[in-house]
Amino acid sequence: MAQSVVYADLKFAAGPPSTVADDDDSPYENVPLGPVTAAPSPGRWTRRWRVPTTVLAASLLLLLLLLVAVVALGARYWQVTRSLRDSSREHAAEQGRLSRELQAREQSLEQAQQELAWARGELQRAWHEYNITQVELEFRNAELGHTQHELAVLQAEMQVVQGRLNTSESTVSSLRACVDTDCCPRGWVLFRSKCLYISVTKKTWQESQQDCAEKSAQLLVQ
Repeated sequence: MAQSVVYADLKFAAGPPSTVADDDDSPYENVPLGPVTAAPSPGRWTRRWRVPTTVLAASLLLLLLLLVAVVALGARYWQVTRSLRDSSREHAAEQGRLSRELQAREQSLEQAQQELAWARGELQRAWHEYNITQVELEFRNAELGHTQHELAVLQAEMQVVQGRLNTSESTVSSLRACVDTDCCPRGWVLFRSKCLYISVTKKTWQESQQDCAEKSAQLLVQ
């Protein structure tokens, strides 16, 4: 390893001429006498330092490496800053899109809630109308049952009346036949081989029985 060598130039003040002979091997050089321009400060010497080439090259190389590192760090910082800026823009755009989607979802949810409330109202109204209709239907069914019962009673009564009408028609037919054949006394009619007397006078049961006894007849009992 090379060692640093320090060179120094020594200057001496003017003085009496030296009587010592010159020595070629002496490392010092005498300065010729002349006027002194400035007096040097006592105890202080002027020195010149010489830096080795190797140290200077190493310093320049280190400075160059530092410069390259600074440039690389600056470029990396610019790339990271740009990436962060792009990420921030993408994040802002994504946040805006999500905000719009959320707002649209909220509007859809609000509309769905309104439609659900309307559907519930319609369902309650329909249920109320169904209950009213059910009550009316039960009332109509009761009326229909009552009407059917009355109709059955009327049909039974009509059958009875129809039977009586048939009997009356048969009686009238027999009476007409008896009148035509003159099989019973005058004023009497023939009915099933029997002569009947039909009174047009309203009498009680006792009076009718007495009247029949006077005519040698019996009171007809259905």
